[in-house]
Amino acid sequence: MNNVLEWKGEQIVTIGDMMRKGIDRCDSPEEAREFMRLLRLNYTHADENIGYLSGYYSASDMNRIQDWFEVSHPVFGKGAVGAETALAKGIAMGLKAKK
Repeated sequence: MNNVLEWKGEQIVTIGDMMRKGIDRCDSPEEAREFMRLLRLNYTHADENIGYLSGYYSASDMNRIQDWFEVSHPVFGKGAVGAETALAKGIAMGLKAKK
């Protein structure tokens, strides 16, 4: 893994690049799948990273990203969750890590 990927003439180096230069520039499910194929060759945690980043989008975009890129959020799974669910999962993870 060389941790540098070129996509549509841009280098993908950081997590922010994955979002702005990768996710945001895929215009179809086919492009998203090709982006993921290349990303998986270059980054060990490609699926987790894109799944995590999907949580920064609106609920409809999150669902589209998870579908197109064939990923799920590493904490919340598929689909958007409400604030109460997110808080409860965060507390549970914190308590588990504290033990």
